[in-house]
Amino acid sequence: MPAKRDITEDRSRPVPRPCTAPLGRWAAYTFTAHAVFATTSAHQHIEVVDLPAFGALGRAYRLDGRFMASLADAHICHECMVHPLLLAHGNARRVLVLGGGDGGSAYEALRHASVREVVVAELDAQVPATILQYMPALAGGAFDDPRTTLVIGDARDFVDAALARGESFDAVIFDLTDADGEAATLHDAPFFAKVRALLGPRGGLALQLGAPWFEADQVGRLLRSLRTVFRFVQPMTAYVPLYGTLWALAFASDSLDVRGNDVSAATHALSSRYPLRHYSPARHAMLFDIPPELSAVLGDQQKPGDNEGTRGK
Repeated sequence: MPAKRDITEDRSRPVPRPCTAPLGRWAAYTFTAHAVFATTSAHQHIEVVDLPAFGALGRAYRLDGRFMASLADAHICHECMVHPLLLAHGNARRVLVLGGGDGGSAYEALRHASVREVVVAELDAQVPATILQYMPALAGGAFDDPRTTLVIGDARDFVDAALARGESFDAVIFDLTDADGEAATLHDAPFFAKVRALLGPRGGLALQLGAPWFEADQVGRLLRSLRTVFRFVQPMTAYVPLYGTLWALAFASDSLDVRGNDVSAATHALSSRYPLRHYSPARHAMLFDIPPELSAVLGDQQKPGDNEGTRGK
């Protein structure tokens, strides 16, 4: 296997070029980038670039022209998706990551002492191969941990097979490409219902919704689909510099009130062992505090007890 590295060994830098990514249907944003690596797999075009705007942590990767993660800020989404859900559960043992080929979500899940297994169901083998060669710090050794199982294949097929085997998971993390692309059928009510059937008692899922300012239709559609399946659907927002805007995420469960859960003691205990870079007890309530101007998009702020009993297991 090629030597793992986060910094390009060839110091003869190519001429920087504009690197533009879409932001919804009507907008785009641009970074100046140094090309590091590019390849086209059987599934998508994969690029690794260095972004001077982020300095020493500017290594990032893109899939089909969309930025996925950088060393500078990947922790924002990964920490926000994983820790509130697992802390609310309190004793999550099996975690399923759909997508997640960069290892970031698996890395965060493995920080929890209760976790015995993390399954990463990644479509494209070239993604983890690229990350381990050019951005190994992103995975943080998650793929070397004996608790991690990397399964290459379609997430739909994995979920169907797991259901047929009678498996269950305590948490499912949707760490997929955007919901308006190849992963669209993994972001609809029928698939959410399959994932719900895969969840054990007190189980829940976390996923990214998109940019509420620029992708309001998509964000609203995802929330409506989730709310037809789950009792609790609780959005949060966080600013992600690589994505160029405020980003929306959500948690869905029939039993876990992730937003209202008091995670102070548990988070302090977690961060005393593994320092967190973004998520904290002090930020918990703020992340779930939806500003009034976005209430029409993220809306329907469910409270404990709302719709109780309307979606039996």
